[in-house]
Amino acid sequence: MTALLELVAANPFATPDSVEEWRNAVDAQLGGPLVAGTTEEHETLGGCPALWIRPDDLASDAVVLYLHGGAYEVGSSTAYRPFASQVAVLTQATVVVPDYRRAPEHPFPAAIDDATATYRGLLDRGVAPGRIAVMGDSAGGGLTIATLVAAHRAQLPQPAAAVALSPWADLTMTADSYRRCSDTDPFLDAELLGASATSYLAGGDPKDPLASPVFAPASALVALAPVLIQAAAGEVLVDDAATMARRIREAGGDATVELWPDMTHVWHLLGSGVPESRDALDAVAAFIHAHWQ
Repeated sequence: MTALLELVAANPFATPDSVEEWRNAVDAQLGGPLVAGTTEEHETLGGCPALWIRPDDLASDAVVLYLHGGAYEVGSSTAYRPFASQVAVLTQATVVVPDYRRAPEHPFPAAIDDATATYRGLLDRGVAPGRIAVMGDSAGGGLTIATLVAAHRAQLPQPAAAVALSPWADLTMTADSYRRCSDTDPFLDAELLGASATSYLAGGDPKDPLASPVFAPASALVALAPVLIQAAAGEVLVDDAATMARRIREAGGDATVELWPDMTHVWHLLGSGVPESRDALDAVAAFIHAHWQ
């Protein structure tokens, strides 16, 4: 992990000039083959295009609904194919990655509307809520918790569990970690995320709980499924992770937060060849398995 961080620091990522170029770059950087022993198909869920990945020896009806990251502007099922197949193997479950609508073409609330629709779509297909876990990273981590809040508003049953990796949960971007961790986060900074927040919100209220779930009322947070939050202790979103967990616990809900030292934003994506990534995902799988009914 230390070697990887040194490499990243020496070769900083330059955001492309256009959103389309940025999307293509992320798809090329993260995309690749599936993990051995998994298969994929594309099938619409809740009106949203989605990638379905299953282990070849699947013997379970459990489903992980995975909401990809990308600052609400980039990321896709193409980019997340390798990671989603790794999650499928670790959880021994079907993993569904919806291609929810992205800004700037589709600003808030398009992403949360699609995420909620896909969760409702699983329920409509007869998947028991106790056999569903909702999981996501970065913007998708915030979207994961917002989806639980939206499900509560819609009087839908909560899933068995939720996992948020390095969640972007407060689009007001007032957390001290943007300043405190500016030198220890090689991937994210306030300028990059601020531009994406402006694009996504398109004039909307950054304190809307479906955009920034840290502002959800206690009456909603106490009703949420158990949530596991993992973040790097030195990333600019670490305060979002800690505040989200604290708000849930203060409301009387169930939240576990793990702040990993010497990691980077969503280090989980680095693959099973990185021990710290593998260890974190093993903990995620154990949490999900402990809550499936």
